[in-house]
Amino acid sequence: MNKDYLPKEIAIYQAVIELFEEGADINNLTVSEITARAGIGKGTAYEYFSGKEEMIAKAFFYNGEMFCRQLYEGICNEKTLYDKINFVLLTMEQQVPRANCIFRLIHMLSDNSSLSSWIKELLRKKNLFGEAPAEDVIRKVLNDELNGRDMPSEEKMAYLVLSIYSKVFCYGMMLKGGRFEQTEQKETMRKLLNMGICREIEEILSMQ
Repeated sequence: MNKDYLPKEIAIYQAVIELFEEGADINNLTVSEITARAGIGKGTAYEYFSGKEEMIAKAFFYNGEMFCRQLYEGICNEKTLYDKINFVLLTMEQQVPRANCIFRLIHMLSDNSSLSSWIKELLRKKNLFGEAPAEDVIRKVLNDELNGRDMPSEEKMAYLVLSIYSKVFCYGMMLKGGRFEQTEQKETMRKLLNMGICREIEEILSMQ
């Protein structure tokens, strides 16, 4: 576990995510509901957070970081690029509730709420020290795939990150919406998506 996260902070984050996965309206959650689920006192929570907006924003950001970290650990056990991409897509299929948290995080960025302000500030601070979690995973996979080849230009890497991210995100949104309910449908779409991503990666990395 990341040493920057204290046990009581993690308890709050996990409480928020559990409530969200159970169908709670994030905008109407109260500090009392969150702390009751976390099993800590309301006063104690204010020693770590300024209010519910900070709790919720950081909870979703924390969930995204942990999900991406576990995702990359699994990816590292796969040998080929196809298997790595397949692992990502399968994980999204198997963990739709956790993936939904990431989609909710992205959605928060599109509005003008106080939650959105907290998320944007967290991302700004994160970028001072490195990539955002999802982008970091994609870049690590791409760097692994280089396998001794010259590093492509930043423009090519940025394009690939954008392209892969958008394809995986759209697939996740379709899963969230129940677009592919039959196993055969998921398998076909996963295969087509995987082949397309792998082909594009190889084409861009092979460009002179």
